[in-house]
Amino acid sequence: MIRHCQHLAASSEFPTRFGEKKVQAYEPDIVSIGPLHSGRRGDQFQLMENVKRWYLQCLLSHANITLASLIKGVVDLDKRARDCYAEPLDLNKKEFVEMMVLDGCFLIELFRKGPSDEQHDENDPVYRMSGIRLYLYHDLLLLENQLPWFVLERIYSLTAVKNTTCEGHASSLTNLVLNFFIEYLGDNHILNRSEELHPKFLHILDLIRTVIVAPFENQSKGTQMPRIPNVTTLSEAGIKFEKSSKPSSCILDIKFDKGVITMPRLVIDERTGPLFRNLIAFEQCYYSCPHMITSYAVLMDNLINSSKDIDLLCEKGILTNWLSPEDAAQFFNHLHSDTLVIRFYYGGLCDAVNQHYNTNWNKWMEKLRREYFGTPWAIISLVAAFILLVLTMLQTVYTIHQYYHPPE
Repeated sequence: MIRHCQHLAASSEFPTRFGEKKVQAYEPDIVSIGPLHSGRRGDQFQLMENVKRWYLQCLLSHANITLASLIKGVVDLDKRARDCYAEPLDLNKKEFVEMMVLDGCFLIELFRKGPSDEQHDENDPVYRMSGIRLYLYHDLLLLENQLPWFVLERIYSLTAVKNTTCEGHASSLTNLVLNFFIEYLGDNHILNRSEELHPKFLHILDLIRTVIVAPFENQSKGTQMPRIPNVTTLSEAGIKFEKSSKPSSCILDIKFDKGVITMPRLVIDERTGPLFRNLIAFEQCYYSCPHMITSYAVLMDNLINSSKDIDLLCEKGILTNWLSPEDAAQFFNHLHSDTLVIRFYYGGLCDAVNQHYNTNWNKWMEKLRREYFGTPWAIISLVAAFILLVLTMLQTVYTIHQYYHPPE
């Protein structure tokens, strides 16, 4: 049963419902964080288990704190942290607290090393081999691979260097985490930090989602999910697509006004799928989380049916696609499979688009423009035909006039 608290993963049905079609999007590759995958700490996880212990010693050293003191400082979080997981845990109290300390210190030290090359050891496999970081970026954003944020805050507070200048531990920890993931996402504006964040996140994935959706302007929402035609069909009916001119636009901030759909830019590559799938899984599993990312996935599935739709949005600069057009289309078509949308956030937009699309005058005008004004030669032919028609009419009028009014 899913607990109505700050749980970090869904019930035991989660891998069956979400993971069976795209297992690699939900399961870690090289590092296990938290208790849900702790039984798999071997084989492909062994390298990072060694790195965890090394990072733990590094953090203890520069923070000038003993391991015993650190464990004592977090032991009171045991029950509160356990209650965050919906599944029963096999770890006893000692094992669970030691797991929190080891994984939490690894994450804090990893994020601390991230921004500055001066913090990197030449023997550190994480920063010596960029491929490992790509796996880490993937694994640390998985819904089932999380530690409670309050655990990270406590460890950060206990290990923070005294001369660090920051406005507060929570704010500084937030910045460390975001700075680490900005490189991974491949899109500088997807993590828009223009909004002031309240540092009460459930975990790292919740932080990433909060930053993505924070600038999203409220739109009409409801239980109904009206469908709209795809990009190609809408374009043929005269509806235009434009890239948002705001550099800080939230990717969810899609607008429709006077026959124009305005959309922020989105980069699609092999990293986009796992990120969106875990964000959607989080919205589906946490009872009070608004279905904003899920609504976005539904809308994009409506707009994109084939590679033609992908190509058109790429031409407009709305999509930057590093996959094949066919794979990108399939990505959107399957992104929200087996999900339920409560409070669809684009209902008003879809209604306005459908109303415009179903107006025959708009379709006729677009057909006229496309068939007779689409190319310079078509325009020249139309003008020539018009001139010929006018001359023919003048000739006819002149002939009739001559017949009834012959010259004297």
